[in-house]
Amino acid sequence: MFRLSRLLGFSVLLVALAGLRPSDEQVILYSTDFSNLAPGSFGQPASLGFPEYHHIPRKFTDGWKIVNNRGPEEWKVFEVDGKHVLNYLGYNAEAWTKDFIYPILCTGDPLWGDYSVELVMTPLSRPEVAAPVGLLFRYQDGRHYYFFGFDAESRVVMRYRDGEKAFRRDGWQNLGSRDFTVEPGKTYRLRIEAFGSRLEGLVNDERVFTVSNDRFSGGQIGVLACSPVRFHSVRVQTTPAESAAFVARRAKQEAGLQDLRRRNPKPVLWKRFSTPGFGVSRALRLGDLDGDGQTDFLFVQSIPFFGSNYHQVSCLTAVSSSGKVLWQEGTPNPDHAYVSYDVAAQVHDINDDGRAEVVYAHDSQIRILEGKTGRLLAHHPVPGSAISAEEMSWKEYQHYYRRDHLPWLNVDCIAFANLRGAGKPLDIIIKDRHTRLWAYTNDFRLLWTRSANLGHFPTFSDVDGDGKDEVFIGYTLFDHDGKTLWTLDGALEEHADGICAGNFCGAPAGDRVFISASDDGVVVVDLKGQILKHHRIGHAQTPSVGQFRPDIPGLEFCNINYWGEPGLITLFNTCNGEEITRFELIHAGSPIMPVNWRGNGQEFILLSTNPEEGGMVDGWGRRVVVFPADGHPNMSYLVHDLTGDARDEIITWSPQELAIYTQSEPSAGQRVYAPKRPPIYNESNYVPIVSWPGWKER
Repeated sequence: MFRLSRLLGFSVLLVALAGLRPSDEQVILYSTDFSNLAPGSFGQPASLGFPEYHHIPRKFTDGWKIVNNRGPEEWKVFEVDGKHVLNYLGYNAEAWTKDFIYPILCTGDPLWGDYSVELVMTPLSRPEVAAPVGLLFRYQDGRHYYFFGFDAESRVVMRYRDGEKAFRRDGWQNLGSRDFTVEPGKTYRLRIEAFGSRLEGLVNDERVFTVSNDRFSGGQIGVLACSPVRFHSVRVQTTPAESAAFVARRAKQEAGLQDLRRRNPKPVLWKRFSTPGFGVSRALRLGDLDGDGQTDFLFVQSIPFFGSNYHQVSCLTAVSSSGKVLWQEGTPNPDHAYVSYDVAAQVHDINDDGRAEVVYAHDSQIRILEGKTGRLLAHHPVPGSAISAEEMSWKEYQHYYRRDHLPWLNVDCIAFANLRGAGKPLDIIIKDRHTRLWAYTNDFRLLWTRSANLGHFPTFSDVDGDGKDEVFIGYTLFDHDGKTLWTLDGALEEHADGICAGNFCGAPAGDRVFISASDDGVVVVDLKGQILKHHRIGHAQTPSVGQFRPDIPGLEFCNINYWGEPGLITLFNTCNGEEITRFELIHAGSPIMPVNWRGNGQEFILLSTNPEEGGMVDGWGRRVVVFPADGHPNMSYLVHDLTGDARDEIITWSPQELAIYTQSEPSAGQRVYAPKRPPIYNESNYVPIVSWPGWKER
């Protein structure tokens, strides 16, 4: 038995397999009997956190990646008869996502081409409750791969997945199906020979399928399990010629990456300070709190309740740009650092006196604190939580949240806009999660309130040129006075995780609305509310817009998936709404942000600051900037110009400390790229970061 568990590097291991002709000498690309995995929960997070953060490390995966959000609670490693086995111990058929999300692990190299893969496994389910189990090959991402294995109703099948057919309806394409009696507790050897377009499937050395299909020409391998099954070993092998071709492809890719990295400034540490007791996992706000012209930090801790859908802000800590604590409101507690939602707190000059205030929701009040000292300046009652007879209820929207558990509104988020035409964002939007919003003046006189399928966070733009902002939120566009200009509530399902609008293309009449519509994918809409494109790419999460592909006219819309296939990134052309490319480098649905790193007009996509799995990628999916392995915190990040040279610094933190990275060298040229970003007084886990082009002369 092979006890090798590694990918092929520049050396290869040649073995003559018993029963094969000498000309069939094979090269092992990968082999494991799972002996490197310690018994226990597979892929257990190594620290507290939520997968929507930018990086949460996992324990002992031995190179295997958990593709979707179904993790350690279902995958277990046991020791049986002195050997380690990897078990899936769940019933995906009992999950409401059973028709479009599957428990998957993957490993290998995306550059693998032709190969054979053998999986030894023992199904454990009774036939009447069995569901698909087997191996994946030519894996592209969590939505595109081939499957060979056992299906429900006593069948062996070969098929490939090609996205979705419709809302929450998987895009399976069947290549072969045959009756096959699967005995629970019996061990089976599944083998795939995938060379060119010829695909052969064998069970216990008996050939059951030979088909021709070239939908995918290479890729990683994996296992898929929807009912209890035990995996014993996996082996991937290929011909010496194909192995040499793979090594050449990989060497060429690595040389290209190293060349790209040499052209880019390296991240160097600029500042670092500890946040003992008052640190946060995600809820950090930026602003000039003390009025010295520098960007300061507001750390917001909170206590979740009612299934973590409500929260109570428990402590605010204001810290200067140099890391000095300015003031603190509430009692810090490291256990209150972790959130999986927005927090209703912002830094903004709400009273228009030229100085920043802290505006936040606390219990039944909106409180306003002086930014420099934390002194209470004002407080206002939040609205009641009763659901009006004329509005759609949380049940009709099929949301997991209802707002009337308490007599007052538990505020989900706060945002600022110019609704009255003052020329400044002196009006306030607050909302529940996700069905009603309220608009107020800055002295908290109610302007209007409306109900809709709101999603998470609004975007504001003066669409009609009247000097007042319209409100894009959820699937609806409201005028400055609350009038509904259009809504897609009847056309789309779920809720919007992110929405942004503008002329991203730069062409006449090029205004478009892009919506990351959770399980409804990405939707492109014109300013009249007509759907122009609908891409069913999975659970579309917080997007960004930037100059990621200078070779393509206009800006690019960048979406990351969360539930289902977290980490799958798709770029869209904002001029025609079509998909440009997609890539899956991580398996976490962190809100991604554009980075103006070089100042030359091209922006990068920041995954995380983790040295191994993170880094900045370009619009081709190449990891062109990596962070040093210096022990810096890397749970979450924000991107902001802190030095004043128009290029971005990277603020990265965990609950214990914060670090800031800048470029290793100054920018070159007579001018530097200086994109305009959303205002930092409207910070949110769900705000799309639109990076509008601009240049600054030196």
